[in-house]
Amino acid sequence: MSVTFQVGDVLPPLRHTVTPFQLFRYSAVTWNPHRIHFDESYAREEGHAGLALHSHLRAALALRCVTEGLGPLWRVTNVAYRLRKPIYAPAEVAYTARVTETEGDGMTLELVEENPSGEVGFEGTVRVSRTGARNTQRPLATAGERP
Repeated sequence: MSVTFQVGDVLPPLRHTVTPFQLFRYSAVTWNPHRIHFDESYAREEGHAGLALHSHLRAALALRCVTEGLGPLWRVTNVAYRLRKPIYAPAEVAYTARVTETEGDGMTLELVEENPSGEVGFEGTVRVSRTGARNTQRPLATAGERP
C-alpha cells in the first residue's frame, strides 16, 4: 500500500464558526471551569478581548480538517501544536493541512489556523499512517446466534 499524496498537497480547508454557546458547552463536556471560556465580563477583567477559545478545541478542529480530509483509512499517530495568538468568540476560523513529508504508508502534514484577518493563531504538525481497508466492526448476530 503506498501513499497517494505528494509533498505540497493541501487537504480541503475546514471552516468553522465558533460561538460563545459552543465554548460554554465545550467547557462543560471537558470539565474545564475556567471562566475565560464562558463568562465574557470575567474574561475582560482578566485582560482578554472576549471569550477565549480553548486550546484543545482549536487542536480538535485542526485534526478534524485532517480526519475529514483523509477519510477513514488513515489514523493519526502523533500531533504537536502551539498557539501563536488567542482567538475570541464569536470567530470564523479556517484550518488547513499541507503535506510536508511522505514515507511508506505515512505522511506528515503542517496544520495552520487562520482567523478572518489572515493572521495565523495556531500551527502544528500531525503524523498519519494508512490503516488499510480492514473492517473493525463486529458482524451483527443473526437470529438464534449469540454475538
